[in-house]
Amino acid sequence: MKAMQVALIGQPNVGKSSLFTRLTGVGVISSNYPGTTVEFEESTVMVGDRTINFHDLPGTYSLTTGSGDESIVVDMLRDRTNDAVVVVADSTNLESSLVLAMEVIELEVPMILALNKMDMADRRFSISAEKLSGVLGVPVVPVSSKTGAGVDDLLKRISAGEAAVSGYRTRYDGHIMGYLETIVSMDPSVPWGSAVKMLEGLGMFVEKESPEVEEYVRRVSAEFRETHGDMLDVHIARDRYGDAHVIAMSVVEPKEGGPSRKDRISEMTITPSTGIPILVCVLAATFLCLIYVGEILAEAMDALYTGLVGTALVDFGREVGGDLGEAIMSGIDGSLGAILGLVVPYIMVFYIVLGILEDSGYLPRAVILLDRSMHRLGLHGNAFIPIMVGFGCNVPAVLATRAVRSKRERMILCTIICMAVPCSAQLATITGVTGRYAGAVWVAVIFAVLIALGFASGAIL
Repeated sequence: MKAMQVALIGQPNVGKSSLFTRLTGVGVISSNYPGTTVEFEESTVMVGDRTINFHDLPGTYSLTTGSGDESIVVDMLRDRTNDAVVVVADSTNLESSLVLAMEVIELEVPMILALNKMDMADRRFSISAEKLSGVLGVPVVPVSSKTGAGVDDLLKRISAGEAAVSGYRTRYDGHIMGYLETIVSMDPSVPWGSAVKMLEGLGMFVEKESPEVEEYVRRVSAEFRETHGDMLDVHIARDRYGDAHVIAMSVVEPKEGGPSRKDRISEMTITPSTGIPILVCVLAATFLCLIYVGEILAEAMDALYTGLVGTALVDFGREVGGDLGEAIMSGIDGSLGAILGLVVPYIMVFYIVLGILEDSGYLPRAVILLDRSMHRLGLHGNAFIPIMVGFGCNVPAVLATRAVRSKRERMILCTIICMAVPCSAQLATITGVTGRYAGAVWVAVIFAVLIALGFASGAIL
C-alpha cells in the first residue's frame, strides 16, 4: 500500500512541532525543500499496515506571505502532493488559528483541524469540536501535545483517511464576491480558492493564468484601491478575521468566572481606545529609558574606562612614537571612550527593552493595533517589527523586510528604515548628546521630524 503523505501546518507557537513529536516519536529526519536551503522535519509512522510520512512545515501566519521559510508551505499546498493536511490550531487563541484554517479550506485540500492546547483551554472555556466541524465541513480533533490527550485519536483518523475537502467559503464583502464569481465565470478551470489568491496578488496557485483574467484582476485591484482607499488583500484578510470571529464566538463558551486577568489585559492592548494610549506609554517609557537609564550607564562606564585606562594609551603612544604616536593613540583613546561611554550603554538598554517587549508578547499585539495606521504608509501591521528592530540596527531591519510580501511595500519599508528610523548609534547621539545638552524637548522635535519623513516616504512611494 502506498505511503500516506501528511503535512502539519500551523501558525508559530501553536505547538505544531510538539504535536509532530507526539505523533512520530523518534526517527526524525531534517530535509531541505527542493531547490532551497529551508529545512523541515519529516518522519515515518506505521499505523497497522498503513505507512504515514509526516512533514512538519515551517510556521506561517497566513498563505499570503512572501518570506522564504513560509513560502514553502504555499508551495507544498500548491503542488497538492499531500493525502492530508493537518492544520494545528491554538485552542487558547482559536480566532487567529481559524484564519489560517479557512485559507487552507478554500484551496480544497483534504484537511483535519487539530485543536491543540486543549488542556489549557479547558480551564477557561469549552469548545464544541462537533459544532466547529459542522460549520467548517472538516474533522475537528481536540488534542494536547503537552499531555498526549487526543493524539491517538488524531493518528487513527488520519490513517483512516478521514481528512475531508470542505465546500465552506468565507463570507467576503459583496464587491469581492462579485470579483470572484467573475473570475470563475471567465475561466471555469480556476478553483474558487485560487481566484481568492489571485485577488490577494498570488497567481502562483494557477498553472497558467489567462491574460484576460490577469488583466481583469489588475484592473479591479486598481479600481478597488481607488474607490475604497485600501488594497484588496487587506479587505480579504479583514473579512476572514471577521468570519473567524463569528465562528469562534459560536463554538466557544466561557466557563464561570469570565475572562482571566491576562485575557482582559490582552484585549486592552489591541482595542484602539485603550491600546493606543498603552502603546504611547510603552514607546514613551522606552525612549525615556534610553535617555535617563542610558545616561546613568554612560556616566558609569565612562568613569570605569577613565579609572582603568586613564592616560595610559596616550602615554604609551608618546613613548613609542613621540608626537605622532601621541596623536594616534589620543584618537584611539577618544574613540574607545566614546564607544564604551556613549554608544554601548544606549544600545544595551535598547536591546534589553526590546527583549522584554518580545518576551511579554506585546509586540504581536502592537502589530495588530497598528495595522490600520500602517496602511496609511502603504504597509501592513507586520511592518512595525522591522521598524522596531531598526531602532537597534538598520541592517537586520532591512533584512527583516523579506517577510513583507509586496515589492512596493518592501521598498517603502526600506526607505523609511534608512531615512526615518535612527539606529542605536544614532539614537545614542540623539538621546545622549542632544538630550544631555539641549534637553528632552529637542529630542522630541527630532523624532517628530523623523516621523514626518516616514509619512512623506509612504505618500511619495
